[in-house]
Amino acid sequence: MKQQWKNHKPLLAALATLAVLLAGVVLIWLAQVRPNVGKGRSEIITDFLRAELIHDGETAEQVFTYDKDILTIGLEFYLPGAQPSGELDVVLYDADTGEELARSVGTMDYIVPDQYTTLGLDPAVTGQEGRRYRLTVTPHYTTDAILAVGHSDGVALWKEQMSVADRAVDGTMAIQITYQRIGGYLTRFFLVVGGFAALLAAFAVWAVLSKKLALHRLIFALVLGLGLLYSFVLPPYAAPDEKYHINQSFTLACRWANDLSRDEWRMGKVPTTTSFRRVGDEDADLQDENTTVFTWEEFTSELFTTTDQPFDSHQEYNELQTDQNPLLYVVSAAAVFLAYVLHLGFAPALFLGRLANLLLFAALAALAVKVAPFGKRVFTVAALLPMTLHLAASLSRDAPLLGLCFAFTALLLDAAFGPEKQKALSPARLALLLGCGVLLAPGKLVYLPLAALLLVVPAARLGRHAKAKKCGYLAVCLALALLLNTGLLADTLHSGAGAQTETAETTAEAANIEDTDRTPKDRPEERDADYEVEICTVNTTENFLRRLYYFIDNTRDPAQSELDFWVQALNDGDVTPAVLEQSFFLSPEHINEYNDISDFYWNVCSALLGTNVSYGNEDAFYPYFEQGGPVLAYKQLLGLDSTQTYFAELGLEVGKTAYAIVKSTEMMIAEDRMKISARNQFPGKVVSVEEGAVNGIVKVEIAPGVVVSSTISMNAIKDLDVKEGRNVVAVAKATSVMVGVE
Repeated sequence: MKQQWKNHKPLLAALATLAVLLAGVVLIWLAQVRPNVGKGRSEIITDFLRAELIHDGETAEQVFTYDKDILTIGLEFYLPGAQPSGELDVVLYDADTGEELARSVGTMDYIVPDQYTTLGLDPAVTGQEGRRYRLTVTPHYTTDAILAVGHSDGVALWKEQMSVADRAVDGTMAIQITYQRIGGYLTRFFLVVGGFAALLAAFAVWAVLSKKLALHRLIFALVLGLGLLYSFVLPPYAAPDEKYHINQSFTLACRWANDLSRDEWRMGKVPTTTSFRRVGDEDADLQDENTTVFTWEEFTSELFTTTDQPFDSHQEYNELQTDQNPLLYVVSAAAVFLAYVLHLGFAPALFLGRLANLLLFAALAALAVKVAPFGKRVFTVAALLPMTLHLAASLSRDAPLLGLCFAFTALLLDAAFGPEKQKALSPARLALLLGCGVLLAPGKLVYLPLAALLLVVPAARLGRHAKAKKCGYLAVCLALALLLNTGLLADTLHSGAGAQTETAETTAEAANIEDTDRTPKDRPEERDADYEVEICTVNTTENFLRRLYYFIDNTRDPAQSELDFWVQALNDGDVTPAVLEQSFFLSPEHINEYNDISDFYWNVCSALLGTNVSYGNEDAFYPYFEQGGPVLAYKQLLGLDSTQTYFAELGLEVGKTAYAIVKSTEMMIAEDRMKISARNQFPGKVVSVEEGAVNGIVKVEIAPGVVVSSTISMNAIKDLDVKEGRNVVAVAKATSVMVGVE
């Protein structure tokens, strides 16, 4: 009986561990996860600036176009008097067919003024691209108090006009739509991750107690399993500086694809200020460094996607790489290249790159544990540290670098202090030791001294010509370190006192490195000289628009309806030339295309003015591009007297008097200036505090005669001790600032 208990002890301990951990997972789910499954993602279709009264039985209507699912509708109301009571009917129709799609009935007693009041739709509406909806809002009051529905000040661009009781209102209804919920996905994701972690822990308990699995094999399995967990819990772009490592791996894969391509264009030498990825390798949710449940959902849902893009397609981006040393990115880049060849999507390419690094690290860590003559547990613990696993399961170069450190240190200890230290190493073991050192040395210069520790290995272990082998090894390590880290050394040598000017010039040159075989791809592929003369010589608003389409979008004949729309918008003042130009020049699809200075000025000057004013005046224009890229160069061109005169002849203004508008609910109050991402911070003095039951309105004078209002909770007012006469700082995020023009 005792022997049977001893034989089954590892399995029983593992099962007990599994049961306890699974119970813990369930308890955490009940306490932390389940309460959050109702949260979702929303976006504001139109924001609130003004309000229109709705009397009893009157209906406010708004037609709008929306592509995504509609789970809830949020409306913003203003209360001109007391809190109204009664029911609020909200109905959503298909604007083209008149079919009722969903409805909601709410109670007006719970409406909070100046905030979006959310009403769930029954049923939820499945999104369709370009679908038009008609939303109706009808109040039925039981008291004399009424409410007003919020709308924009004037009909919003690209939006339709709202109406109240069939009476047109000069504005677009303020609407917020919830289009995605966390829902059951968070539960599934948490239970799968928690369950897998519990299984790994139970497996580790069984393996340790049963002693049926060698330690190095156990380490390989645990590093691989835990690394996969980290890879999903902390998806791509979540590891420290991983975006730069991703850029380098993808750029190297694109370089290989370009070398094998039949395309005549050659990538050449790519500076560290530029990156390449395959066309379509973009995903805002995946590339968000702040991991959310929606990042997890996007990553897992896109994990098995494919693409029609050829393996050698490429898109250039003004995004930084880590350095010019490709050595530690070969494995991850090879995995990305495999994804290109197999036509896998962006998410699987990222996953394969991470998996390749993880497998390499797991193999090197297992090797270290196997060959180390002592300290095996130290290597084990170090390999299973959370930060180690985080880096190992990423596209960071630290994954192979840490693995090489593990393996080289263990091989070095075995060679110097192993049980057979008087016997020469086998050719395979010697080649492995020297190989790890040679790969480790140029990875980062700080690891060069570690690679030099080969000198402590007794000569007997290196066999014949031990001194020559050591000297040759050190020479190769030093040469590779210097060769592959030239850029870093150059920066170091130029970083001393008195070298600031030279460094700036070197950086500017490095940012514009181009090989002779690397040709710009910005200009239209086929020039149409007659068309250029037509749109550049006659100064009309339509020709200005045609130049934007031709020189920036490479579009020869834009739709006349589009031209007519923009001509009217410019003439009516709905949009300024500056805003319209920015939507073309600085759009995400074009901002990364401006690589050649002369091509940039040829395109932008021709689009703006119909002629290249930089030609023959390069010294007056090019420094702006070199210092601040296309954004600063564009601002300089926009501020030219000739540009303003050119648009004045069209009856247009480059810039108008503008007003920054921030809703009181978006204005925060702080005790002092803070180092936070919200840059709009206005010191001032509290001139009044209007206290309410839940919220209060704080008015702050930020300049003589300039007063801003902030709606914050009464708890915040008490915690901050906000009172009349106190100095505070009004804070607003840039995304909360609306701009109005006269």
